[in-house]
Amino acid sequence: MTVLDARPTQATTDEIEVGPPPPDRSAAGPRGPGGRRGGRRGDTPRRRRHLVRNLAIVLAVVMVPVGWSYAGYLTAPGDAPLQVRSVDWLRDHGFESAINDVEQWWYTRKRPTGSHPPKADIPIALRRTSATVPADADRAVTADRKVTADGSVTADTGVSAAGAAPQRGTLEAVWMPVAGLASGPGAVQETYLHPDAAAPAVIADVVRFDQSKLRTVYVPGTKEPGGTWAWGSEIPMRDRPTVIAAFNAGFKFRHTRGGVYTEGRHAVRPLEAGLASLVIDRSGRADVVAWPGPSALTKDVVSVRQNLDLIVDAGAPAKGLKADRGGRWGTKRSQFQYTWRSAVGVDAQGRLLYAAGSQITLTQLARAMVDAGAVRAMQLDIHDGVVTFNWFRPDPASKLGVSAAKLSPSMQRKATRFLSADWRDFIAVQVR
Repeated sequence: MTVLDARPTQATTDEIEVGPPPPDRSAAGPRGPGGRRGGRRGDTPRRRRHLVRNLAIVLAVVMVPVGWSYAGYLTAPGDAPLQVRSVDWLRDHGFESAINDVEQWWYTRKRPTGSHPPKADIPIALRRTSATVPADADRAVTADRKVTADGSVTADTGVSAAGAAPQRGTLEAVWMPVAGLASGPGAVQETYLHPDAAAPAVIADVVRFDQSKLRTVYVPGTKEPGGTWAWGSEIPMRDRPTVIAAFNAGFKFRHTRGGVYTEGRHAVRPLEAGLASLVIDRSGRADVVAWPGPSALTKDVVSVRQNLDLIVDAGAPAKGLKADRGGRWGTKRSQFQYTWRSAVGVDAQGRLLYAAGSQITLTQLARAMVDAGAVRAMQLDIHDGVVTFNWFRPDPASKLGVSAAKLSPSMQRKATRFLSADWRDFIAVQVR
């Protein structure tokens, strides 16, 4: 029985051995997971799709807060253009060093050339090539400059005769009254200066305010320094008929050790002794000083805005300005950038001075302030899209209540800046 049972088994085995060979399954490759044929090679496209999909999900999750943050910068109040908003976002999110390197590379290679400044840098009212100088106009200060061993610049200044004829057929260095302002004639004058004889394409536009007829107001921005303030980070409609001008304040507060005091409280940080400070008293009169310390914060002080160290002191560029030992004026290398810069100061008669130039170094800006008659001055903010000075003239027919114009056409921000809430703080000048 066992033998008989074994025969069929052997026969079956023989039949399998001599029959047709089984199909070759190797061509289809080994079975992969889940019974799928093809192994690793066959799974590569599918796995790649899964990987891409998963990475896309991860990136989407990561980018949601990034996009939300960037969108917040793009939609924040103010008229800042896309470029300014994007650079601000990058600076605030870990790219400060990279932005500084790019700016250094760019601005140090933009040295102005030629024998004349760009026409767009000159205020329109000062472009007349043949002009009769009005009786209330006078010549700006001229200076005989000397460079000391440490690289600083000193100047012996003197004022030329009032009403002297303009040089080179222009109104350069002639103080001209600004027409159409609510302040009336004589309260505001403007001119432009060449601060560096070796760079004739470099100029500074300068404005001079008679503080016996005008008052100054410090206006905090929505982000710099932030918070809630009386004017709401703009020139309110109720004040527009009496505001004649507004201009940018100083650096962002993370780029200076300075602080702010206004409306009875400190912002950002307490004021620091020794720093250049725009100080406004209860009468609205402004001064520029090296802040003496806490004892100077009397009841008569309404606002203090600090920014680096003085660039002009005792009627001359600050000693050591060019060398910048200790970083008193920011990074040394940034001082040699030919970029937009602005400054504010006071002269010996107590008049407030503002100056700005499109391609000017810090030393040239200080020289321009000295030439304009400043006894003390401080640098304000710098770089493209930041430096702003706008005129405002009453215009009851306008929805804004005023007509607006830039100090010089080359200024990049809108003439209506400061008529809506702005990120950055600024200074307004108002009729008493």
